[in-house]
Amino acid sequence: MSAKDTPMLHAEHQTNEGRLWEESGEIPEGDESKPLFSQAALLSYAAQVGAQAAADCRESGWRGDWLVLLQALCALTARHAESGNPAPTFTAERLREEIAQIVGTPETQWWLGDTDSARKKFTNAWKTLATDFPRLGENLRGRAIKGGVPGMITLAEPERLGTTNAMGYGLAVLALDLPVTRAKPATSPSAQPVSLAGTPAFEIDYQEEMEVYPIPGVRRPLRISLPGWRGMLVVAPLFGALVVGGFLAWLLFTLWMSNEPPRVLFQWTILTGIIGAMLAWFCHPFHTLLNNRIVRAPTVLEAMLPLGHVLVLRREADDRVLRMVRFTAHCPICEGEITIEKGRRQHRGRLVGECGRNPVEHVFSFDFVTAKGRQL
Repeated sequence: MSAKDTPMLHAEHQTNEGRLWEESGEIPEGDESKPLFSQAALLSYAAQVGAQAAADCRESGWRGDWLVLLQALCALTARHAESGNPAPTFTAERLREEIAQIVGTPETQWWLGDTDSARKKFTNAWKTLATDFPRLGENLRGRAIKGGVPGMITLAEPERLGTTNAMGYGLAVLALDLPVTRAKPATSPSAQPVSLAGTPAFEIDYQEEMEVYPIPGVRRPLRISLPGWRGMLVVAPLFGALVVGGFLAWLLFTLWMSNEPPRVLFQWTILTGIIGAMLAWFCHPFHTLLNNRIVRAPTVLEAMLPLGHVLVLRREADDRVLRMVRFTAHCPICEGEITIEKGRRQHRGRLVGECGRNPVEHVFSFDFVTAKGRQL
């Protein structure tokens, strides 16, 4: 452990910035050491999950100082909790040093400077983190359950360190109930799934990323509750298209039965065909959403976001909601990022996971209910 991670004791004890309990002079009683170690170990594992989640989100194209701040806070917490500290806290200066090591040059100068701009940058990043941290809730929960960690991180309330004006920032851990897993019966090699090429098929687990803000200027995720009459929000475009399409058909039929010259009939026929095609293009996602409960999100909603989002109708507790989410996975063949796209060629008409490095050969199925896939 480096010297900056374990500052020397001063005459007046003021902070507990990531130090061991033995170094801080607060050695727990013998009967308390085991629960404290268990809490520290759980916090360490949960913080490692959080650090990986923040890093993966940044690699997926998400931007924001709060993500790199969360990654730094989780990395420091994991290291110090692994050493036995169940509640490490860190000053803004220590977090800025860790962030500088993560982002590297040339962004380092914007974090390590002693100017008011650098300090304000950290303050703004923490405020955004406190506001946007719930967006990673499902991501952190899914990763923790997948990794067998019975807890997920949450932000601890900043506390003043000693008699100074310095604030200590840290994490806490929330307990999770892991699902009971049943032992799978042993299968013979001949019963293992194979891909279309005849080779053993790879299986992957998709991870739901953080909630998105698809509408610029509106810091709210796309989540529409659909109880009762609100369910008509999805059906209304289809009814509207039927009404407009029926009116256009009646208008075109009336023109063809009139004595209008052929040039006018031809113009109105072409115009009606264009309007009908635009209506079909607009209503097709709603029709697919009602039939399949999931559809690829329109590109217009991804203008300021990474690609690969889907609109999904699902039940959450006793409510039925429409959400815009993004599922990703790591390709087991080339370690590329897998995102959800519309299937091509023999996979047309379904959503599949395509690898960003080789979207033609590295293709996987996608089950949005179980969040699992298999090589196609």
